[in-house]
Amino acid sequence: MELLAPVGSIRALYAAINSGADAVYLGLDGFNARAKAVGFTRDNIDGYIDLCHLHGVKVYIAFNTAIKEKELALLDEYAKACVRADAFIVADLGALDVFYKYDVPLHASTQMGVNNLKGALFLQSKGFSRVVVARETAKEDIIAIKKNTSLEVEYFVHGALCVSYSGSCLLSSMMSGDSGNRGRCNQPCRLPYSSDLGQKQGYLLSPSEQCLITKLNDLKEIGVDSLKIEGRLKQPHYVTTVVSQYRAVLDGAKADEKRVSELKKAFNRGEFTRGYLFDDTKEIMSPKVQSNIGVSVGKVVSCRGNEIKIKATAPLCDGDGLKILSGGKEAGGFGVKILKVDGDLYTLQAKCDCKPGSDVRRTLDRESADEDIFLKKIPVDISFSVDDDLNATLEMKRVGKSFACVAKVQQAKGSPLSEKDVSDSLSRLGDTPFEAKSVCTDLNGKAIFMPKSAINALRREAVAGLEKQLADAYIGEQARCDYSNCKSAIEHFDDSRVRQIIVNTDDFEVVRQLKCQKIIISYQIYDFSHFLSKIDIFLSLIENTFDVYLHLPPVVKGSETTLVDEIVKKCSSKISGLICENYYTVYLAKKHSLQALAGIRLNVYNSRFRRVSGVDGQIFSPELTLNEIRDTGEEGFVYAYGYLPVMTFCHCPVQVCTGCDCKTCAYNGDFYYHDKKADYLIKRTRIKRCYFELHNAAIVDISSKADKIRYNLYINMVNCNRDPLDVIHSVSFGGASQAGSNCAHLFRGVK
Repeated sequence: MELLAPVGSIRALYAAINSGADAVYLGLDGFNARAKAVGFTRDNIDGYIDLCHLHGVKVYIAFNTAIKEKELALLDEYAKACVRADAFIVADLGALDVFYKYDVPLHASTQMGVNNLKGALFLQSKGFSRVVVARETAKEDIIAIKKNTSLEVEYFVHGALCVSYSGSCLLSSMMSGDSGNRGRCNQPCRLPYSSDLGQKQGYLLSPSEQCLITKLNDLKEIGVDSLKIEGRLKQPHYVTTVVSQYRAVLDGAKADEKRVSELKKAFNRGEFTRGYLFDDTKEIMSPKVQSNIGVSVGKVVSCRGNEIKIKATAPLCDGDGLKILSGGKEAGGFGVKILKVDGDLYTLQAKCDCKPGSDVRRTLDRESADEDIFLKKIPVDISFSVDDDLNATLEMKRVGKSFACVAKVQQAKGSPLSEKDVSDSLSRLGDTPFEAKSVCTDLNGKAIFMPKSAINALRREAVAGLEKQLADAYIGEQARCDYSNCKSAIEHFDDSRVRQIIVNTDDFEVVRQLKCQKIIISYQIYDFSHFLSKIDIFLSLIENTFDVYLHLPPVVKGSETTLVDEIVKKCSSKISGLICENYYTVYLAKKHSLQALAGIRLNVYNSRFRRVSGVDGQIFSPELTLNEIRDTGEEGFVYAYGYLPVMTFCHCPVQVCTGCDCKTCAYNGDFYYHDKKADYLIKRTRIKRCYFELHNAAIVDISSKADKIRYNLYINMVNCNRDPLDVIHSVSFGGASQAGSNCAHLFRGVK
């Protein structure tokens, strides 16, 4: 299995190479999902790609953000600068026309949300060679993808988890305009919330750090090809620790508690979880803590004024970072400033309100953090020999590759060169990528002379030649792709400007009320068992209504895909299409000859999405402004009314809030999470498993701006108590918007 390391800086790159990474992933100064990562630009990326290849390390460039229309030309320039990379990691299907121009393999980012075979088959048809499956993917789905596609599977093994399914989240952008889809998430999931279910308080949206170092054999058995470590915003010492520990286990070392402890020292939010493949909600979520708690190094003895006394189980030093946990909750944190040491009793300068016996955790080891990182040298074998005609041959070798160069030497008239003189000169490889593993000299019994400048020139020629040999060998073995069969045709909508309206509902009564209107009904299934028992009623309701779409959920796992497929098949003769919130749904629409309309979770940001994806229509991302929508030159729907779903959960928030399990389920209908300013509705979807949606607190209502909006309209009536006919009239022709509402980002935009 490939070990894939995160690189957010030059020092982190050196740390990854030194620690045994097989591949690294990094972003440039634009178009990557870690906008704060620094160091790599269009001007310098070629050199760093060459450097990695010289060390036999692959380079994957992350272009995993949503791309606005006006950015496509600039994206092309960035892609062109990276054509020597081993793969592009892509999140926006609308950007594929740019990447198809080059022969670089494409990896489907986890932001694409693929977690089942149908979604994987869809992406394979678009030319992808690898899918970074959603972190919530089930074992049976990974096995199915490996068995039925040619795709490589990359799986996340270590680091921070997004609480929202596959990182697809609108909460940050709706709160502040900092879009996670654009690499600028401000992590509102790490803030405290309260719930009206069980009166729970804490970090209810904050998952623990994931660690699968003890599960690598399990991942290998189910077919995982690449092990992805998260952390492009982490420090180099984190990269060193995590990569080296996983490298050791992959190379045969035991994944024992000592290794897990070392990983906790690097970063540990709420102890480790083994993620959705191996754990349940109680291990995945961390409601008591939301930041690094490191490892225990002692207990609080006393805490008075600006002094705290600690009985330590490990040595402390100035500059270490400490955090105090009291009753499992964070009580404070500070940097170590030692006032006095008496054996294992430390008196530190710190102001922290905590009780004796509280747990002391080290979150930063200053000595490790301050270590200088120098890129390791590549060991080479050097040989120098002289023949009877006074021809000197210098050869440098590295793992099956070698380069030899020849120069004339002279018969010595004075003091001849010794083998030691030659060896010393040749081993001085200085700032080259190499170091001399061995130097063998054979002067053939000749008394020779060669100026030092000539020896140095011969050495430089050998170094340059071996570098080229290694680079050429890497390029010759590099995977390249032919996308000639994937390039999309240029198509355009029929720009008739006849406004269409979609009304989304989960209520049969709304369907009855609206089925004779000249609108599209989108029926959203929240309880599949309930829908199955009443599917005949649904079909009879739409008997004479031709524009009806089923709105399928963004997450479907395992045997649930068969159930959803059967429902679509049974309805296919009566419905017009599917609202697609995941690529598996696009696959199903094509399979059953239905229209596919891209929903908001497919993040339609630009004009190329529709023709690349093959969908028949689209709801534009609610993160786009009207001007940005106009830039696309495309027709589509804008989110005109309703509570915007901003997160999808695969964990169980009911269990977080009540402590129940599936057998003692405490779910009793919709409930809310609250922060200091707002209330966020949580709604359940039940297929065979349960999934939950968190909705934005403020409702979207464009009524007061209706005269400025000439696009098709998407109206979401779920959990809205207004008369749908009134809403349709208001958002179509204008009226007063509801108090506290907004227009999503139609007039403000995101960063």
